[in-house]
Amino acid sequence: MIHAEAADDARRPAWPSARLTLLVRAMALAIMLHNAEEWWTLPLVPDFLAATRDLSGLQASLPSVETTRWGIIAFAAVPVAILLRAQPGRRGGFIICMIAAMSAGNALFPHIAMGFVTGGYVPGLVTACTATLPIGILLICEARRLRLMSGSGIALASATGLLLMPAVATGFWALGALIGEITGSARLA
Repeated sequence: MIHAEAADDARRPAWPSARLTLLVRAMALAIMLHNAEEWWTLPLVPDFLAATRDLSGLQASLPSVETTRWGIIAFAAVPVAILLRAQPGRRGGFIICMIAAMSAGNALFPHIAMGFVTGGYVPGLVTACTATLPIGILLICEARRLRLMSGSGIALASATGLLLMPAVATGFWALGALIGEITGSARLA
């Protein structure tokens, strides 16, 4: 199986620069580290979920911390898998810019915004500031420098990523609740 995957990777076309390849992989790593920080620290700041919900205006019951942790795991796996499998070209460029914009936007809200509102640490704040925000911006800038797409294409990909954030947040709550229900750990806080 490992040899088949290595052969498959060898046949895949390469991104147009080693720097872009590095940034795509760094974005995947940043998402994993960010979600690991959220998973690890969420129980330390239990009021974060309610405060984020209230600030966003989302009218939803809060899942338990355990259920939310399931959502965090799922929402790390999906974009990381997409980033690592994205193919060079306009479609792949659109996808990586969309995920980069979504990750950078996620750093701004809820993490950095909630840090200011609460005046302290919120789960995911460190990696939002040091990894997902700067790497997301660098990835979009590199895609623009390499002309993976037109400027309007990159703007559209970035806007799509930002506009999808509310749907992703809603999906985050729902997926966490579904996984919690399946595992028997679902309960509302």
